[in-house]
Amino acid sequence: MRLDKVAIAILGVTALAWSIPFARSAEPQPGVIQPQANSAEFVRLDANRDGFLSFSEIKHMDEYHEPFAQADANRDGRLDATEAIKAHQLYERALAARYAKDAWITAKVKTALLREKGLDSMDVSVETFDNQVLLSGFVDDAEQKRKALLVASGVEGVKDVKDGLAVRK
Repeated sequence: MRLDKVAIAILGVTALAWSIPFARSAEPQPGVIQPQANSAEFVRLDANRDGFLSFSEIKHMDEYHEPFAQADANRDGRLDATEAIKAHQLYERALAARYAKDAWITAKVKTALLREKGLDSMDVSVETFDNQVLLSGFVDDAEQKRKALLVASGVEGVKDVKDGLAVRK
């Protein structure tokens, strides 16, 4: 019976994590090129008003450098409206992939915690961002806290584990 509740909780968290990129993509993001050739964002970023986006015009957008390079089909160092649409799509895919990877790590950590003998992890929450895991919630004693942090750090793909756990008094 307990595993059924655990499986439902893991599936719920995973479904929520998968929905975030889709919910976020529906609203305009400041500093992100919108997928329309004449979008206000494209016009705003085109500082010299030449109808192209140069690398210097988007250099402040950290995660846009690789999509820019991939979308620059003619390798002229600037994006026309069509290339800008492609760059935006590549950016969105990379963002969705990052969310999916973090959701996968969250599910693996939660599963590892639940499978660990002698560890009551039902009151432990797991959040992941950029392969860094935050454990928060409550454990019964210092040994369970140590064990939870150790188990989480041993999961493949986890770069770092932050401790937000509290010991019940």
